[in-house]
Amino acid sequence: MHSVCFSRITPFITLYSFAHLVADAACSFLLLGVLELNNHVVISMILYNAAAFVLQAPFGFIIDKALSPKLAAIFGLVFIAVSFLFWDNIFVALSISGIGNALYHVGGGSLILSLKAREATFSGIYVAPGGIGLALGSYLAISQLRINIMLFPLALIILGLILCFIETPKFDRTDEGKRTLDYRFLIIILIMIPIAIRSLIGLSIEFPWKGNQYLFALLIGAIALGKAFGGILADRYGLMKVGVGGLFVSIPLLAFFPSIPLFGILGAFVFNFTMPVTLIAMRNTIPGNKGLSFGLTTVAIFIGSLPAIIGKDLWLKNNWIVFSLIFSASILLFAVLRFLDINKTIKV
Repeated sequence: MHSVCFSRITPFITLYSFAHLVADAACSFLLLGVLELNNHVVISMILYNAAAFVLQAPFGFIIDKALSPKLAAIFGLVFIAVSFLFWDNIFVALSISGIGNALYHVGGGSLILSLKAREATFSGIYVAPGGIGLALGSYLAISQLRINIMLFPLALIILGLILCFIETPKFDRTDEGKRTLDYRFLIIILIMIPIAIRSLIGLSIEFPWKGNQYLFALLIGAIALGKAFGGILADRYGLMKVGVGGLFVSIPLLAFFPSIPLFGILGAFVFNFTMPVTLIAMRNTIPGNKGLSFGLTTVAIFIGSLPAIIGKDLWLKNNWIVFSLIFSASILLFAVLRFLDINKTIKV
């Protein structure tokens, strides 16, 4: 088991989480503020998201077998920085930045999932800044603020250099890969469904007050804090209570009262408790494959995002459909976590 030395883990978690924010902000800024998408908006969004999310699964598999996750994270930051050099070629820039995004996320995610102490807490802290980064990059892209196009590449290169020297916690992997679980493929699919639903709901639900920049900032903060607090609470009270409980509490708030800022923000907060919960559940299902575990969750995110990307999400404007989807996700997550608990596939 990893030596519980939080004075060493803290700078490691802080750096990788901050780099996550910068990486997502850079990709968002590139996509919305640098490239001239014009008539290629939909295909560009599909290309970038497919590269950034779907590729995390094969990259994760490679990391589990041969590639250093730290090296993958560093190369990821470098790839995103290099993509800015191809600002005049949309598809090359999107492909390179998507690959870089995938490499960084799954490289850092693999290391985070290897931490034995406060596993859900650290997973939540790592994933939380992503949404803030996307919002920040989008804001800089569409605002009147003019920033130098090389600001993000420079920041990414500096962060990559720092990653080279930051101490990576050591892990004892002697007992990994020895636990078996019947119906593993089915459990993986069942975990991916609630993740896809969370992605679908998160991108499609209407908050009519988002035009107010202060309320929008509170919403983005609530989403990030939901992921972080979901991990903290899950380590304290268990995956089941926090993950399923968060979904149940969010049902009336998001299905029937999203037009009320207080309820919408609170609903988004508890709704995102599931992010670290499903991540740890996937890790517990295939404990010897940290990279693949992380990558499979992002594949589910991409699948859930497709209706919103292609503009086929009008059916989600029905309150009862939102209710049914979140309720279904709650039941599926309950069943999966119960099955994992019964089989005790990993010691937590």
